[in-house]
Amino acid sequence: MMKIFTSISEWHFSKGFENTFMRLGRLMVQATMAVYKAAISSFLPTPSKSHYVFNLRDFSRVIKGVLLCPSTNLKEGDKLIRLWIHEVYRVFYDRLIAEEDRRTFFQIIKETTSNFFKQTVDKVLSHLTRSGKVTDDNIRSLFFGDYLKPDSNAKAYDEIIDLKQLTSIMEYYLSEYNNVSRTPMALVMFKFAIEHISRICRVLKQDNGHLLLVGVGGSGRQSATKLSTFMNDFNLFQIEITKNYAKNEWRDDLKRVMIKTGVESTQTVFMFNDSQIKDESFVEDINMLLNTGDVPNIFPADEKAELLEKMQSVARADGKRIEATPLSLYNYFIEKVKANLHIVLVMSPIGDAFRNRLRMFPSLINCCTIDWFQVWPLDALEMVAHKFLEDVELEFEVRKEVVALCKYFQASARSLSTKYFSTLRRYNYVTPTSYLELILTFKVLLNKKRHEIDLMRNRYLVGLDKLEFASSQVSVMQKELTDLQPELIKTSAETKKMMIKIEQETVEVDAKRELVAADEAVANEAAAAAQAIKDECEGDLAEAMPALEAAVSALDTLKPADITVVKTMQNPPGPIKLVMESICVMKGIKPERKPDPTGSGKMIEDYWGPSKKILGDLKFLESLKTYDKDNIPPSVMKRIRERFIEHPDFLPQVIRNVSSACEGLCKWVRAMEVYERVIKVVAPKREKLRIAEGEFAVQMEMLNIKRDELKTLEDKLQALNDDFEIMNNKKKDLEDNIDLCSQKLVRAEKLIGGLGGEKDRWTEAARLLGIRYIDLTGDVLLSSGTVAYLGAFTVDFRVECQTEWQILCKEKIIPCSDNFSLSNTLGDPVKIRAWQIAGLPVDAFSIDNGIITSNSRRWPLMIDPQGQANKWIKNMEKSNRLGVIKLTDTNYVRTLENSIQFGTPLLLENIGEELDPMLEPVLLKQTFKQQGVEVMKVGENIIEYSHDFKFYITTRLRNPHYLPEVAVKVCLLNFMITPLGLEDQLLGIVAAKEKPELEEKKNMLILESAQNKKQLKEIEDKILEVLSSSEGNILEDETAIKVLSSSKHLSEEITEKQLIASATEKEIDITRMGYKPVAVHSSIIFFCISDLAHIEPMYQYSLTWFINLYVQAIAKSEKSDDVTKRISAIKENFTLSIYNNVCRSLFEKDKLLFSLLLNVGLMKGKGEVNEDIWRFLLTGGVALENPYHNPASEWLSEKNWAEIVRASNLPELEGL
Repeated sequence: MMKIFTSISEWHFSKGFENTFMRLGRLMVQATMAVYKAAISSFLPTPSKSHYVFNLRDFSRVIKGVLLCPSTNLKEGDKLIRLWIHEVYRVFYDRLIAEEDRRTFFQIIKETTSNFFKQTVDKVLSHLTRSGKVTDDNIRSLFFGDYLKPDSNAKAYDEIIDLKQLTSIMEYYLSEYNNVSRTPMALVMFKFAIEHISRICRVLKQDNGHLLLVGVGGSGRQSATKLSTFMNDFNLFQIEITKNYAKNEWRDDLKRVMIKTGVESTQTVFMFNDSQIKDESFVEDINMLLNTGDVPNIFPADEKAELLEKMQSVARADGKRIEATPLSLYNYFIEKVKANLHIVLVMSPIGDAFRNRLRMFPSLINCCTIDWFQVWPLDALEMVAHKFLEDVELEFEVRKEVVALCKYFQASARSLSTKYFSTLRRYNYVTPTSYLELILTFKVLLNKKRHEIDLMRNRYLVGLDKLEFASSQVSVMQKELTDLQPELIKTSAETKKMMIKIEQETVEVDAKRELVAADEAVANEAAAAAQAIKDECEGDLAEAMPALEAAVSALDTLKPADITVVKTMQNPPGPIKLVMESICVMKGIKPERKPDPTGSGKMIEDYWGPSKKILGDLKFLESLKTYDKDNIPPSVMKRIRERFIEHPDFLPQVIRNVSSACEGLCKWVRAMEVYERVIKVVAPKREKLRIAEGEFAVQMEMLNIKRDELKTLEDKLQALNDDFEIMNNKKKDLEDNIDLCSQKLVRAEKLIGGLGGEKDRWTEAARLLGIRYIDLTGDVLLSSGTVAYLGAFTVDFRVECQTEWQILCKEKIIPCSDNFSLSNTLGDPVKIRAWQIAGLPVDAFSIDNGIITSNSRRWPLMIDPQGQANKWIKNMEKSNRLGVIKLTDTNYVRTLENSIQFGTPLLLENIGEELDPMLEPVLLKQTFKQQGVEVMKVGENIIEYSHDFKFYITTRLRNPHYLPEVAVKVCLLNFMITPLGLEDQLLGIVAAKEKPELEEKKNMLILESAQNKKQLKEIEDKILEVLSSSEGNILEDETAIKVLSSSKHLSEEITEKQLIASATEKEIDITRMGYKPVAVHSSIIFFCISDLAHIEPMYQYSLTWFINLYVQAIAKSEKSDDVTKRISAIKENFTLSIYNNVCRSLFEKDKLLFSLLLNVGLMKGKGEVNEDIWRFLLTGGVALENPYHNPASEWLSEKNWAEIVRASNLPELEGL
């Protein structure tokens, strides 16, 4: 074997390493052999250490681990020694469970390092300690891994020295995981967690690397595996347990994971939890898979043929030349499975199952690297507490002490659990999950209670401020009212005087207004006449204006070039000459006289010569546009009409054919003719209009003078009216102020009269709430400790632990109440009363259980052998449509899904010591978002999750053993009945039988009293809410005052009713308490027969059976009007009845013992038995050594002599 591993070592160190490593490699193999042999001889397997089994695979794992580090990262010999120490620690040390074994192993490593490498551990690992002396704990800081560079493609297995960098890298991986995961993990990267994650990563890096993670539930095994898998970029595979999950489903899952790794070549981590083992054959298959990479006959013939066909393609893709025989292909498939599959077994060492499985399936040890999860160290607890409490508002010193106390709670709860088991043989496990529960519960409850108390205190203070304000306002308002009265009288007189003056002025203004109105009517008539003339003129002009405008626009279209064309004509056509002649006539230009060209000898008038001249004038067109059309000489117009207007050629359409320029001129002439004709008609009208407008102007001038006079008068009147308005408003304001002041006085009297009596109570309440707010830190810490750790304990253990914690809290100077109780800190009296009406026993222990149920972050699992919790939950949740299921019900999953979906409460009753794995997501509240909706996966179904859903679990088992895997998922509660709770029940029964009318009245009064107290609380809340929500001056808010008055009136009525009810209840209680001896006597008997279960587990008696016998005894016992005789008769009859019935079920040997127990129990109830003497009788006393010599050793044994000596310390035998 040495030869084999030395050869492997030399082969590895010949590749790029320095020559010294060849020698060190040989030494490393020898040192490993020495450690291996020392481990075999030092760590022998025992029932509690059944995994202390070492074989050659462990030897090879060390060598394989060393070979992981490449030559590029291994340059010095000391580093190789450190790597070797790391690897032997991982293979051998990580499975050790006892502190002594770990110390022994450290000594082995020290000796081996010194003997073989000729180096001391102190020198090789000097960087791990400041003192220069390396201890076992220092080696916790020795890390090798390939995960320090997340983004690197080639990840090298190397030493990690910077622990701060390592922590930040781990936090980076965690944050990346949480970004992509549906179920993010709220982990704190303390050193303990990093160690385990690093160990898991190391094994996953190796081919055929499998892990056995052993630890109690909640120690972080699964979380560490999930993160390590993510860090290695592997796929995580887990089976999902459903109600019908069996061997077929298991085999299908195994086939799926084998195909994923063998055919698809996906690196996969198969995490398998011992809570998922529904059949031991599951472990057998895992055993085979670990050992051979295969499960015999897992693939039927058809599936195997299909698999081998796929493997041919895989082999080709991998470039492997494999014979195409089924055996070769299947072997290649198994090779691939072994290379890509990493099995991580998550198991708990509690109970016999773990030991039995290791014995039956040796591959669980041989083929796995074992990592035993120890109890979290103190540095881990401290770091977790600091991390989760960093955003809680606490003073620095208080925060430090709170963290210290949290650590102490964890340790003391663990030692209390040990004591609980040794005293009562009851199991309770304290896990890291309990610690997280403590911190998270503290955080949630502290914020919640701080907010509640702050809100309540502020309401009281605001209420007191409002009352104080109302009181202070009374004298102010009375003075204000006195001051306002004279001012109102004065203002009223001034207003009257002004009214008279306004009436006089109004008469004068009205007269003036009439005169002006008459003048306005005349002026309006003149204006209308002038307007009529004007309209007529404009109507006539409307005929001429379009033509004139058209002519002017026609002139605009003419261009100088067009005029030039006409001007250059030597002999123009007739129409042109005709047009130019009309222009000359219009402009008054004389013609030239020329001989007639026809030869008649006469002289004719020729206009062409003058025409050319005017056409040559640059301002010709402008002169036409500005022509004085209103003053055309009549002779010109006469000539135009005679010569041109009727001429057939003097038409625009005719002229257009000859010259476009002349067409415009023709239009202009004709327009001038029309305009002149119209203007003759319009001119006289215009004159008439001018005269009319002149007259109108004169009238308007006179009218405006009168209007100005009227305006002056009106302004004067308006000023008076404005002054009157101001005076009137002032008067109204004074009246309103007086009215408001009177109302405020009335309201203030109502407020002070109604709520003044509350002032002292509210002041005291606010003061107490202020103190309570300061004490909240300690009170809530103690309450959180109770909720997280103490639910499963019986009343004595719970009280003892709470007392110890409170004393420590005071010593640590954490503010807390002097008389801490869970009901004072977290209880609501109204709610507690409602619980008691629903059937919760009245003792403090049961009330605490109710408070833990309603404040725990986990669903409650109640140990309820007498059915008290069952009855309470059914009554309490009856109105909320409670669903009740058992695990044996066929349709319980459907009921569960409906309750989760619709937010109704659900009770799972009569469970055993194991829970269906399918309930895990419900117990852990594993919800996630899907399309914006919060959902939960239950079995194979994804259903919407309602936050109104409540889940209760009860068991009838008297002393169940819930393993940590179950206990961490629920809030375990011990609901076993207490003597006080049973006494109250039995007293109720006897009173109902003996005085039925009184008991009925008592029950009615309890209900009425609860309702009254609830109403009083609601009314006070309403009063305080109205006071605190009222903005500004409360005395101005009439609605608020009405609400307060009616609320206070109702409150007084209820208080009165409550006083009468309380007085009646006391009277009834006096009569009722006459029967208390019966209840006390019967309660003692019940606990005597309950103790019989310690003698023989078969001797268990239900409360229902006991109460039936109790009722029969009351009915059958001798009747008497004398209460004392009647009580004596019931006690005798019931004691005899119980004795006979119980003896019938006892073995003969136990009957005398039962008689003794019953008799002593009843005597102790009457105070007739000294507790010390009774304990001495049972135990013989306890002492470490006997200082007195045995005087008669020949016949008196040392044991008996020691008991005689101890007996002499008893009061009755003093000096014996």
